[in-house]
Amino acid sequence: MRGCQWRRSTKGLRVAGVPIGDDEWVTNFLNEKIEDIILDIDKIDQVLTDGMIHYQLIRFCQNTRPSFLARNTPTPLISASLQRLDSAILESMCTKGTGGAHTDWSLMQRSFANMKLQLPHHRGGYGITPCAGSAISAFYASTASLVRWLGHHGTAEQVLVNLARLWAPGQDMSNPDSWQAPILKALKSSHALLLADYDCTEWGAAAGSSSSAPP
Repeated sequence: MRGCQWRRSTKGLRVAGVPIGDDEWVTNFLNEKIEDIILDIDKIDQVLTDGMIHYQLIRFCQNTRPSFLARNTPTPLISASLQRLDSAILESMCTKGTGGAHTDWSLMQRSFANMKLQLPHHRGGYGITPCAGSAISAFYASTASLVRWLGHHGTAEQVLVNLARLWAPGQDMSNPDSWQAPILKALKSSHALLLADYDCTEWGAAAGSSSSAPP
């Protein structure tokens, strides 16, 4: 196709905007994308003088840009990049809001400011959702929906093609203990992380299940 820029790689490829390949290639791809966002944040800092317009561009434009990649990339491969993006956004907001005076703050003052910036509006914050934190639930919800959909289209009774057998051969969508595909193993890891570190609880029938990662 004319006008398109093509990059050849033997370690991975991009499909519908999603990097697919070995961990190193995917991580490097994600790092480049996140660095582009950080560079754009720096450009906004240099050009804009109006604090409200700056806040709106950061919150609604730059903070939301990695959402698609976060939903479709296993969390361990993207979390470090998103943490750097979160830091860049917080630094940008503090710099614009204080005119650079935040550099004299104590660690406690800076931590409080970061918390206020990332709290939702109904809890008295500025509503800048942490990218690294929200990516965990985003990937989990997106991939769990895929598992549910494949499970629905993987029964012998239906007329449609068995998509689960075609797309995930050897994987029983109803039995997480049988999962060996990397994205399904990443789903199990995200499930365990949300339960252990974020005080999430099982819902519905899954609460009484002994399986480690129900969809």
